[in-house]
Amino acid sequence: MQKTSSLSPAPSASPVSAPSAASAPSSLWGLWPALGGMALMGSSVAVIGATADMPAFVVQSARYAVAAVAVVALARLFAQKVPLPRGRDVLWVVAGALSGLVGFNLALIVGTAHAEPAVLAAAVACIPMVLSVAGPLTRGERPSARIVAGALVVSTGAVAVTGWGHADVIGVLMALALIALEAGFTLFGAPALPRMGAWGYTAATTVTAALVFGVLSLFVNPAGWAMVADPAVLGAVVYLGAVATALSFVLWFTGVARIGAGAASLAAGAAAPTAALVATALGAPMPSLGAWIGMAVIGAGLAVGFAPLPRRSPRNTEPAATSA
Repeated sequence: MQKTSSLSPAPSASPVSAPSAASAPSSLWGLWPALGGMALMGSSVAVIGATADMPAFVVQSARYAVAAVAVVALARLFAQKVPLPRGRDVLWVVAGALSGLVGFNLALIVGTAHAEPAVLAAAVACIPMVLSVAGPLTRGERPSARIVAGALVVSTGAVAVTGWGHADVIGVLMALALIALEAGFTLFGAPALPRMGAWGYTAATTVTAALVFGVLSLFVNPAGWAMVADPAVLGAVVYLGAVATALSFVLWFTGVARIGAGAASLAAGAAAPTAALVATALGAPMPSLGAWIGMAVIGAGLAVGFAPLPRRSPRNTEPAATSA
């Protein structure tokens, strides 16, 4: 029987039109939603254990189905529109879902059999470095050296938090695939997000992923759906879908729309510390000294990317006085 994974795909930032180097107030205006989304993603460690013995395809199908319903419900609550995909949007939604949601989880399932969880977590921690470069490039802009430097520091700190383990060749390939599939999610989502927005794109991609995993579950383990009725499993699936997926994705893309993919990528480092701290609160051992240092390094990376730049004094444009 397939086991569910303790990792979740980080929703890749979309290269929507946004300033590449925003001022400090506007950057923070977009940073907080992105940080909140990643923190909610990292909090999935609080419930993932309840689904550890469940068939992976069943859990993922149920999770994304709950996420789709939750997005629509939250959109109605906050009076937000959820545009349906049309025309070429259908192609981008399907491709994005198959890449960042279905493909990511399949690579995760294969990877867990060939690599320690820390290896895959470390690969996911490198996402800020990729997005800080890929986000601006997909908008035809030059990556900000400051944001790229901050992303490098954030990724280094996140790897220190997750640690590193052992893997065979297949495990390493799957770790690299996780990064590539997340980048694919970004690139496929770029043409659809300007019209569909965070609400519409999240709803459409989660519906697609739920259907794909539902079909796979019918072929692999159709009897596994009976296990969802267990109260603990059902509660975990609802949390994973409504909070760690739906609300997390919407918050993330809200931040991306405000400050751009490159700048928002730094917030992806919040997932690893949140997962470590939540696990500790639930009885796991305290994070190691290296993990605490990694958390501090993540904070330093955010400071590198978002600290206000010193103001330049205006040059004197008056003509210089000349002596007679």
